[in-house]
Amino acid sequence: MIYIVGSGPAGIATAAALVKRGIRPVILDVGVELDPASIALKSRLAALEPSEWDPEDVALAKSLGQEAACGIPQKLSFGSNFAYRNADPSSTPAFREASVFRSFARGGFSNVWGAVIQQLPSREFHRWPLEESELVSHYQAVGAMIRADRTGQIRRSTQTRDFYDDLLAHEESLDRQGIRFEYPSLAVRAMDGETGCRYCGMCLYGCPYDSIFNAGQQLKELIANGMVAYVRGVVVDRLSTTPDYVRIESRTVDGGAHRVFNAKKVFVAAGVLETARIVLNSVSRDFVSLNVAQSDIFTVPIVRYRPARSIEHERLSTLAQIVLKIDDAGLTPHPVHLQLYGYNDLYMRMLSARLGWLNAPLSAAMHAFVRRLFVAFGYLHSEVSSKIRIVRGSTKEGALRVEGQIGSEGQAVARAVVKKLFQNRNQLKALPVPFELRFGTPGEGSRIGSSFPMNRAPNGYQTNIWGALPGLDNVHVVDASVLPSVAAGPITFTAMANAHRIALECPLRDVA
Repeated sequence: MIYIVGSGPAGIATAAALVKRGIRPVILDVGVELDPASIALKSRLAALEPSEWDPEDVALAKSLGQEAACGIPQKLSFGSNFAYRNADPSSTPAFREASVFRSFARGGFSNVWGAVIQQLPSREFHRWPLEESELVSHYQAVGAMIRADRTGQIRRSTQTRDFYDDLLAHEESLDRQGIRFEYPSLAVRAMDGETGCRYCGMCLYGCPYDSIFNAGQQLKELIANGMVAYVRGVVVDRLSTTPDYVRIESRTVDGGAHRVFNAKKVFVAAGVLETARIVLNSVSRDFVSLNVAQSDIFTVPIVRYRPARSIEHERLSTLAQIVLKIDDAGLTPHPVHLQLYGYNDLYMRMLSARLGWLNAPLSAAMHAFVRRLFVAFGYLHSEVSSKIRIVRGSTKEGALRVEGQIGSEGQAVARAVVKKLFQNRNQLKALPVPFELRFGTPGEGSRIGSSFPMNRAPNGYQTNIWGALPGLDNVHVVDASVLPSVAAGPITFTAMANAHRIALECPLRDVA
């Protein structure tokens, strides 16, 4: 029997690859689900066209989470924080100057992700023990599975098209400055019957029509078709190996009862923190320390010279609208990735909260402002970002300490990027607002990995090209933990493609 630990994007990519090999894996998962009230709310919205929605239901669905250091509220799903819910208090990490979440949800953080996908830049592969060509077919397989819109079928807002046209008009000048742009590839079903995008503007709160890829939905299909078995409600603590099998030690969530599973092979896709806890529990009882790579995040408003008139009445997708890449060795040796988000009603709500009693007298001015507004989410390469250290604790569950090591280089790069955008304001036809530049704490951007990086000749806590650690035979780490580097762009697509590669191509001797 082959087991997968975790049901997030990497776990589902692993399952899909094993199914191709004629194997029916068992997925072990905590499997926290959307709460009943939110399920009912989603169902009411999904049964109707957006024009028919009850305003009270819409208000409930648009509940906001706690504001992060970068100034943006935590993304919820139909008003629920279930994707972040701590289902295992006994292993809760201790944090210092770091913000990294565990997800025990069915489908992991794909319940609340931004859905931007990007292949790893070619220049990154010199850090990898693989050739770029070795991932191509796996990107294709994962792209087909998530039904990604990579052909530009997603309709762009008038605000976005106007901005893009201005960029095109100055493309050569911007290119000389190392500023390049494109529409983002999105894990969204653009045109797919009832599940295609309805442009309802709910992307940041939860898609009622399941147009945005969600690993939990993919898992339901695999279960319904009998392709995988699913064991819900267990927390895996450690793995041990014998010549004949891998012993999986776990606890039930609802009572802590000890459960043991015996596997021929185990693929660990529990997310960076939980994967680290499981692996460290399995290989050592000492205070082991791991260095983890992550991408620093910053946000900055960008105000267009021209407003997008009547944008508030337009049917919209509110996911990332434009991607800017700043590739200037004078600023940093690694490209900077900017995701630009256009008009959405969240901006008015945030401005209203900040203005307080001035909200009413300045209402007209605020509406005029948000018609011009984009917010850029900037991400930096891990080599110029702050660092994170993970230390295994002394409890029997191996609760971790997660310590951010804030560096000044990332903030200096972010300021230089904003300055560069300001210098090119007339080509962009848009003005960044430097005094509103905000920095996230380490880990806040959710682009984190490399705790057990793959290497051709692994040592210490490095893994081989199959995500395997010395001393843990028939155990493969397959999530972002094994990525050798964390580039500035989104990493989920690459983590899924690499998990698919490992599961489809790794040796499977005597594990039917």
